[in-house]
Amino acid sequence: MFDKDEKIIEFKPKCPHTLPQDWEDEGNPTIYEINATLETLKKMYADQVRDIEQGKISEEQGEESLRNVATNYQSIKSILFQPR
Repeated sequence: MFDKDEKIIEFKPKCPHTLPQDWEDEGNPTIYEINATLETLKKMYADQVRDIEQGKISEEQGEESLRNVATNYQSIKSILFQPR
């Protein structure tokens, strides 16, 4: 489809801290709201990994938080690929 990856535009949300409770209509989010939420969850995951590595939180607590973020990410992502 594309000859080179540099032609692909990276999605950068205007509201970088978007979660489902921030959606205008929680039952029917826009594609923008979904993508912004996925970006937020990716950032949360990376921040959590950094906090674990730096010893700011216990490994057990951090692992639980990472599981929660990953589960939320998969749940939100599944909205994009619902069967028709």
